[in-house]
Amino acid sequence: MSSIDSLKSSALDGSNAKAWEKYVTDMNDIDETFANARDLGHTRLNYSRITAVGTLAEYDSVDIYKTTVDSQRGKIALSLRNTKGDDKVLDLSKYETYLNELKKQNDPEGYAKEQEEKLKLEAEKGLLATTAPGMRVEVYYEDKYGRQQLVADSGADKESKEYEAMSSLLKGEYEGPQGVYYIKVSRDEETSSSEEISYAVQVSMGEGFSNDYVAIEQSSEDTKNKTTSKMPSTTSASGTLSSVNALQIQATRYQATAQMLQIGYLNMANIYNRNSGR
Repeated sequence: MSSIDSLKSSALDGSNAKAWEKYVTDMNDIDETFANARDLGHTRLNYSRITAVGTLAEYDSVDIYKTTVDSQRGKIALSLRNTKGDDKVLDLSKYETYLNELKKQNDPEGYAKEQEEKLKLEAEKGLLATTAPGMRVEVYYEDKYGRQQLVADSGADKESKEYEAMSSLLKGEYEGPQGVYYIKVSRDEETSSSEEISYAVQVSMGEGFSNDYVAIEQSSEDTKNKTTSKMPSTTSASGTLSSVNALQIQATRYQATAQMLQIGYLNMANIYNRNSGR
């Protein structure tokens, strides 16, 4: 089983909900913007759980997804797992909640100690030290003016509100307004840009769900060709040209206009010289 298949299987954790799957194409780094974020669909209280399974490759440093939270009330949960972490974390993920309940009932002191050690590890190594080492995740909220505002960040200062908000998200305790959210997945500062990392990022709301929506990310042309585009020739997901493309085309038009003017000037000069020589 491939790492992608393993992550997908782990993320779905034996759910009996209706499963829906689609494929989304990654963007070249230069086109990886909020405007081109892959749309994962709608997050609804006790109705839907959405998952994106992808890979950060040597020529793919950032992935951006978006989801629309429809429900006005309810706690939002986010999780990020990768293949760099302890294999047991992935293998036991579907039993994690059940095991925690058993520990609470049969060994409350041991469970409390385990949670304390987990919090200590998070404080020392970061929020993703166990489930997604080497990675960083940021969450942005789109305000009424269409601007993306950072609300949670696993790489923020540990005393900041963004770090606290990410901690709440990872615990499934974040209460945010309905609207559009963006999830930005990347490597942390200590991880090499050439290191390939497969991951699964998941968002849900409430205590349960009846629909599982999964998006499998396919590699961009840069990743396939092992190159980094400087002036991409592709269009955005919405079918519009990227800003870089637009500037390139505009510059080309200006250059062509300048050449036409130059040729016109030379032609006029030749005509003038011929008329003057008569």
